[in-house]
Amino acid sequence: MGIDKLISISAILAVLTVSSGQLPRVLKTLRIAQLQLIKESQASKWGTPLLLPSR
Repeated sequence: MGIDKLISISAILAVLTVSSGQLPRVLKTLRIAQLQLIKESQASKWGTPLLLPSR
């Protein structure tokens, strides 16, 4: 799937969302998803790094 198709699908979904009056709910869901991604990408969840032994 090319970027052109993704752009057109996104535009169609945006128009449908606005016309149905669901924009505030969708924006809230997107903000929650963004916060979850930020929390999951924090360094505290990475675990211990594999280090080379010191001589």
